[in-house]
Parts: sequence; C-alpha cells; structure tokens
Amino acid sequence: MAGKRRLKSSEPPAEPPAKPAKKPPAKKPPAKPAKAPARKPARRAKRRGGAGYIAAVLLVAAGAAAVAAVGAYMLTPHRGRGRAVRVLIPEDAGAAEVTRALWDARIIDHPWLFHALVSITGTAPRTRRGALALRDDLTPRAVLRALRSGAAGVIRVTVPEAWTRFEIARRLAQQGVCGAEDFLAHTEDPAVLARLGVPARPGMPASLEGWLFPDTYDFAPDAGASAVVARMAQVMARRLDAVKSANPAGVLRATALVSSLPPELRELSPGGGVAADPVDRAIVTLASLIERETGHPSDRAHVSSVFWNRLSRSDFVPHLLQSDPTVTFGCRMMLRAGLADGGPCAGADGGVRAPITAAMLADASNPWNTYRHEALPPSPVCNPGARSLEAALSPSADLDLYFVARGDGRSVFARTLEEHRRNVQTWLRRAPRDGG
Repeated sequence: MAGKRRLKSSEPPAEPPAKPAKKPPAKKPPAKPAKAPARKPARRAKRRGGAGYIAAVLLVAAGAAAVAAVGAYMLTPHRGRGRAVRVLIPEDAGAAEVTRALWDARIIDHPWLFHALVSITGTAPRTRRGALALRDDLTPRAVLRALRSGAAGVIRVTVPEAWTRFEIARRLAQQGVCGAEDFLAHTEDPAVLARLGVPARPGMPASLEGWLFPDTYDFAPDAGASAVVARMAQVMARRLDAVKSANPAGVLRATALVSSLPPELRELSPGGGVAADPVDRAIVTLASLIERETGHPSDRAHVSSVFWNRLSRSDFVPHLLQSDPTVTFGCRMMLRAGLADGGPCAGADGGVRAPITAAMLADASNPWNTYRHEALPPSPVCNPGARSLEAALSPSADLDLYFVARGDGRSVFARTLEEHRRNVQTWLRRAPRDGG
C-alpha cells in the first residue's frame, strides 16, 4: 500500500486532459441596415402612390362634374319669353355658323359649349337650311332635336282684341312672319277686298280692318301676307257665324238697323266673302266701337246699350255716336291714303291711339268722325273679339245715353246730358283724353 503510494508520488503528474479546442466564434452576418434609413424611401413610395390615387380620384371627379355640367346645360331652358324667333341658317353652314345663328337670335347660352355639342352630335350636316322658327325658351337638347328634325317649326303670334291692322303689322314683322308694309298693302289690295266682300266707295279708303280676328295663330316662318290675311279672315267668318247663331234676336235688331242706314251702307257686295252682308258689316263695326271704348269686360253690354240707344231712340237726335276712337282711326286712314294733308289730322300720324284734338272733333271731312256724321262709321275701327261681337248683339237693358272713362278701365254712365257733364268734370280731369 505504501509502495503504491510512492510509485504514485514518484511519477510525474499526468497532464490534465486537454480541453477541446474552442471553435472560433462564427462570423456574424453583416449587420442589416438600420431600420430608420430604410423607412424613408418606403414613405416616399407611399406618398407617391397616395398622390397618384388622389390625382386619379380628382380626375374622375372632374370628369363626372364635367358630364354633370353638360347634362345640366342640356336640360336647362334658355331664359326667354316663350316666343317664337326666326332663325336664318345659311346654305353652307357648319357647326360654327349654326351656333352663331342661334347665338345671334338669342336662342342659346354658352355658344362654345353648344358648338362642341353640335360638332360631337353631327347636327350641322342635318340642319335644315333657310328660315327656321324656334322658341326662345328651349333647352339645348330641344334645340338640337329641332335642328336635326329638319322641320321649319312655327311662329306663334298673339293678336290682342282691339288691335288695328297697323298694330298687327308691326307684330308680324317683329316675329318674322311677313313684312309690315306687305301686310298693310295686302289688307288694302282691291282684289283681296273684292274677294272678301269689302265694298269699295269712291273717295273713301277701304281695308280689311275689322275682319282680322284677334286670336293666337301659328304661322310658318315667312308665311307671307296672303296666307296670314286669309287665315285671320277665315277665323273671323267662323266666329261671327257662331255668335250670330247664338243671338238670333240680336241679328234681327241689326237687320232693322241696317234698313235705316244710307243706301251705300246697305249694299250687298257681289261675289260673297266674309264682309259681303251689310248686316254683318254693321255688327262688326258696332263691335269694333264697343271693343275700343271698353276698358273692362263687365262694361261691354252696357256700352253696347248706349250705342244702340243713340242709334234707335227717337228722342235722341241727331243720332251721333260721338266716339273718340272713330275720329283718330279716320285720320289715320285718310293720312295713309293721301287724302289729308295734315290739317286737323296732323296729330294722328303717330297711330290710331294718338291724342285727340278739338280740330279733329270738328273735322267733317273725316268720314269716320262720329261727332259730325250720324249712325255707324263707314267701316270698323279695329278688330273686335268674340265678346264684343256678342255684346253688339246682346246689349243690356239700360237706358243710358252717355258714358265717360274713369281712368281705371271702368266707365261711368248717365241718362242725361247734365249728369254726364258732372261725370266729365269729375273723371275726365283724372285721365288724359285720347283716342280711346
């Protein structure tokens, strides 16, 4: 045991077992770039993507807004008065010329936009050339449709009651139906007058005054005076027949009145026509006085009774109607026919509604002057409507012989001259005295 201990102590000590060699530390992969710098380009990319998206949205929105604006434009009526306007389209007109014609006629707004629509829709080649009639309150879509339809359209003309042919002529010219002077000349043409039964009297101008029924008409552009006159006279014949059929007693009264008129006013015109019958002429003439003397519809029958009383009552002599509108109308007729060199009628050259003067009232050379000539004037002094035709055949039962305008459209009536003079003093000072 001891030996073993010596042996053990005599041997050099064994080296401790070698530790396994340490593996060299693995090389670390290169460090990734710091995140902060990497985020910047990503944000820029996102910003670029966001900006593109916003631009696309704005572009789509702008396109939608443009489409909406064009749609609204197409459906928005032009701010007009609802009247027909004559538009002349040149033969070689393209989109620009068509747009210019409509713009000049005040049919459209925003001509640059309408020009684009005409070009895009191919409307110009299909547009009817020449005169067209288009209302001034149409939408652009309706205008395009009217241009493409190839129809000339119509011009709607309203002729008010109590208008004379002079006023009618101006309106027809303004709306492009026919020339004013052409219309007036046609209403004085002896051949036309003979065909419609208007009697011709030596030294006295004749016309179709009274036989052009006031109404609303649709005429083609450039219809011409002949077509206009024929249409208006035709309507008058039909409406007069209807009024007579509804008032047989009034027709008998008018027939009795005609029998008391001078021979030249009782003649039946040869060849027929709307004005051939002297009874019809008396009815229309009386209706024209009622029309011009009445400012309120409810006064028509009462005014009619005053004229009937003056014409038929034996206690009212002479049978003077004393109607101011007859005087100024006669002056206008005489001046136009060259039968008056001015003189008493000098103040009437501005029209039938010119201010009346004492010289006009005293002028016996004026055949229409009912202050100097008894009974009815030789012809109507305006174009009466159906209600005045009815009033001429259906007067009220009043016994009045006088009336004066109050200045507010109504009239004040009187049975005696003294009462009438008081009314004149009261009311005539409040309103200007004129031709009606």
